[in-house]
Amino acid sequence: MDIYEKRRQSICEWLCGHDLDAALIGEPRTFLYLTGVAISPAERFMGIVLDARNGRHVAIAPKLEELNMRKCSTEQYLFSDGEDPLDILEPLLKDRKIGVQMGGGFQEHYSMALGKRIFQRYGLDIVDLTDLLNQIRLSKDETELMALRESADKLCQMFEFIRKRLAPGKSELELSMDMFAETYRLGGTDYMIPCILSGTAAASPHGQASNKILQKGEQVLIDCSIDYQGYWADMSRTFFLGKPTPKMREVFQVLIEAQQAAFDAIKVGEPICTIDQAARRVIEKAGYGPYFNHRVGHGIGLSIHEAPSVDGKNQDLILPGMYHSVEPGIYIPGEFGMRIEDDAYATEHGPLILSEGMRRDLDYMVLPF
Repeated sequence: MDIYEKRRQSICEWLCGHDLDAALIGEPRTFLYLTGVAISPAERFMGIVLDARNGRHVAIAPKLEELNMRKCSTEQYLFSDGEDPLDILEPLLKDRKIGVQMGGGFQEHYSMALGKRIFQRYGLDIVDLTDLLNQIRLSKDETELMALRESADKLCQMFEFIRKRLAPGKSELELSMDMFAETYRLGGTDYMIPCILSGTAAASPHGQASNKILQKGEQVLIDCSIDYQGYWADMSRTFFLGKPTPKMREVFQVLIEAQQAAFDAIKVGEPICTIDQAARRVIEKAGYGPYFNHRVGHGIGLSIHEAPSVDGKNQDLILPGMYHSVEPGIYIPGEFGMRIEDDAYATEHGPLILSEGMRRDLDYMVLPF
């Protein structure tokens, strides 16, 4: 039994225990989690039916994905354009009590209004599986840990690449395009548009790269994510184009201490909120509390943002295998913004920091201009 079969089996066991006959799952990342196949179906239908009563697993996808679907070990139905996937689904779903992943909007995952048509045609008794699937994906197994390490290694290489290209006179947008191209040179299969912000522009945590020209003496905040073979890594670094001011040095040191406090708080069995609170206490004690205006992290895996939300109110417990960002930031309007972000994997013996391959100490962040 391969890892994908084990994952499907665990869902079927839950279905049986909750008086459900089958599950219909079509969200692309969860489809990848259950089959090992990455597909972007656009407006076409894609999904997998897990029959908990007879153990039959049927993947349904557009026929144009035939080569990709060879990686999938389940029974398959591939339909051509013009065929109605409901004709395939009908014998699998009719008169059954069905669990469906509905998070993000049912019709978003079942395109061409197929979700509404399923309700109208079958009148199915449907239960939302979103919370269950989020919980199953929350703890990453050893196979996933290996994939996450590879993705983090690629992202570290990305940051080493861009560090060598930073210089006064280049534009934020030019550097962003360099990183875009490097993503694919490294073998990345997807990306988030790199956030490259310099000087006062970096005081906006989610600002976008522009034609602004980098200046000597400025700090440069870079936030980049990469998807390598289905799993994401996310990292931020703050570089300095020449000697930083005393205030910049102070803020940078506060962030280093806040991030370490958050790492120290990653203890299996403790509430997730303690991670955010630990970092926030350091920043508030230094007098910069009002300038840290976002949660300290978010879950990472098959999606760049997934459970858990690492915020100051999340009372859920830290689980072994939980993987998330730790990214304290300080953003002072009209002056500058800084963030340091790394990815942590929770174990019984403390966190593994998978992005440690890219240094974050001040000496390395200061470039000699």
